[in-house]
Amino acid sequence: MVRVLIIGNAPEEDLSQWSNLVLASDLIIACDGAMEKCRSNGIAVDVLIGDMDSISEPSQRYAESTGVKIIKQTDQNTNDLTKAISYADGLGATEISIVNVDGGRSDHQFANYLSLLEAKSDARLFLNDCTVRALSNNTPISHSIEIGAEFSVFSMGRSSGINLTGGKWELKNAVLEPNSTGLHNVAVEDVISIDCKTGNLLIFISN
Repeated sequence: MVRVLIIGNAPEEDLSQWSNLVLASDLIIACDGAMEKCRSNGIAVDVLIGDMDSISEPSQRYAESTGVKIIKQTDQNTNDLTKAISYADGLGATEISIVNVDGGRSDHQFANYLSLLEAKSDARLFLNDCTVRALSNNTPISHSIEIGAEFSVFSMGRSSGINLTGGKWELKNAVLEPNSTGLHNVAVEDVISIDCKTGNLLIFISN
């Protein structure tokens, strides 16, 4: 099992809330300017990746001096998070946890959600108020959840053959379109299970 933690370059300076994920990770990737936050929080980075347009010279020199593997990718067709996910997939990652991507521009935030759909492994986006997971064709997921916690399921395009159990409103062989239909479900069991035959889903689970 290869557990990868990807740290984004959101405005948040204190990363202590993610210390459990830091300790549980086999490899830590910093996206561009996140290197500076990792340094100030005492997080040992293994890989620095991105187009290097937001990292300071002192932080880049620090990365070089501490043996961090630096991968500069200037391709503007993908954002730094997608680059990091692709690199982690290439290493055979079994779990990818992504933190510190809250805030910033709305279009960048939306692109972060879509990046989950490109992951080949189990990728989870940990935000301050929720966890976001992606589900694509025939890749069912189960997620531990507190009874009474809220979650939402949205379709990116048309998705069919959707089954959902563990929520107040269950689905059986359902079809979802890209609209607000899946907003605000409530867990009635301690595990929710979701699968779909075709399409792509994003699941938002409240903390």
